[in-house]
Amino acid sequence: MLDRYTITLQPDELALVLGAEVPDTYQPQFNAAPTKVLPTIVSSDADKISFLNWGLMAMWSNNKAMSPKFFNLPLDSVLNKSSYRKKLLTNRCVIPMDGFYLWKQVAKKQQVPHYFFYPDKKIFSVAGLWEEGDDGSHSFIMITRPANKQIADFQDDMPAILDAASTRSWLQSENEEELQELLNKESLEEFISHTVSPKIKDIDGNDALFIKPAPASDQHGNYTLFT
Repeated sequence: MLDRYTITLQPDELALVLGAEVPDTYQPQFNAAPTKVLPTIVSSDADKISFLNWGLMAMWSNNKAMSPKFFNLPLDSVLNKSSYRKKLLTNRCVIPMDGFYLWKQVAKKQQVPHYFFYPDKKIFSVAGLWEEGDDGSHSFIMITRPANKQIADFQDDMPAILDAASTRSWLQSENEEELQELLNKESLEEFISHTVSPKIKDIDGNDALFIKPAPASDQHGNYTLFT
């Protein structure tokens, strides 16, 4: 699962890169996590940033556990479940980010966090779907696809990353077959990664130091030789 990412640009930088209006309420996120209100671009209003809760609130309201199925949507589900195929045509969004965190299992009870980003720290987009709840709230779920060779050492899935051309098509297309092809398109660009502080585990934390390299330590803060 993927439950942490970053979008660290300042508002004017973000507006320039995305070509979208950025509201004054935007703040850089060094630890974007489920339940937080985060910046997205929805297909029906692609000229500005919209703020949505990460995690489908309609599902979450009836469950207390933070299950990945509320905030990560496997590609197979998008392609094969009628409810999601319908949203594919009407409720698409992209989630802008410049990095994400993954935990690597290094022992039975030890996980070490790593931060992944592109060499030039460029922003990239991840495909998602959004919904409006009965109470008028808006939330999104991030689409994941099978992990590529680089990510497979950490977990079985990864974000459904879109390049610049694919992002435009994802937001604008009304052709279901084309949209499915975009989700199946594997990103070939490799990430850089390094170990970071396990403090990212704190869902309420948002510190610029989170993305800085840190000695390998597990989720309990114990240093380890494994990475």
